[in-house]
Amino acid sequence: MAVRGATHRSYANLVRNFASRELKGRFKGSALGWAWSLINPLATLAVYATIFGFFLKFEPPTGGNGTLHNFAIYLFTALVLWNYFFAVVTGSMGALIGAGPLMKKIYFPPWTPIVGSALATLTQLGIELGLLVVVYIIIGNISWTVLLVPVLVALLTLFSLGLGFALAILNAKFRDVNYIVTVLMNLLFYSAPIIYPISLVREQYALHPWARIYEWNPLVQFVEGMKDLLYSLKAPSLSSMLYMVVVSVGVFVLGAWFFDRTSRDVSDEL
Repeated sequence: MAVRGATHRSYANLVRNFASRELKGRFKGSALGWAWSLINPLATLAVYATIFGFFLKFEPPTGGNGTLHNFAIYLFTALVLWNYFFAVVTGSMGALIGAGPLMKKIYFPPWTPIVGSALATLTQLGIELGLLVVVYIIIGNISWTVLLVPVLVALLTLFSLGLGFALAILNAKFRDVNYIVTVLMNLLFYSAPIIYPISLVREQYALHPWARIYEWNPLVQFVEGMKDLLYSLKAPSLSSMLYMVVVSVGVFVLGAWFFDRTSRDVSDEL
């Protein structure tokens, strides 16, 4: 038992080391350093808010306080969640490939750089979410529902890591996977109500009942769940929460199982 405990502690330390290594290297040599962790998402927000909020005039719903009606804040709430999902999934592939040279020299579990990468990304999410919550506090649109945000983030982390595990090992064996995922991510971005309100899709249900399968997309549930908690100040429905729990746990278990079964000789592929 003592040996097992020591092993678990060494794995935890290894994960933290990989996370620290990625955080230190992310903005190495940059004059602005960690400021880029805010500049990048804010620049993206400015572009989308100008195009879809000003030129195309997508109307956001009224916020939970009854007065908030701001497309940029509505968009940023969804964008923060998408950026995290994207970074964990794509970062998992890069983390495993990047750890290849080290893995050829010494043995360590191949899942540790992936989890370390996700932990580093979670740190950046904390910064972005902190900024977002401060904005909501300043404008007076805050409620107890903010306490459920960590639950939503935990479920999304499981979902993203499950996909990340599977894609990382596939990418180690077939490098085309990275390019395929890049294309699919562009499609997934528009498959969820990130830059447009979900009401635009729901308006089509009466004429096209089959369009309801749109809400089977887990990302739709996660994005709408975050908007509910922070923008609309209401808890997601019980059915939505149960769906996210089942999908997140299921994808994580399957992804971890697939990774475990196929990663035993992964160092030869790297």
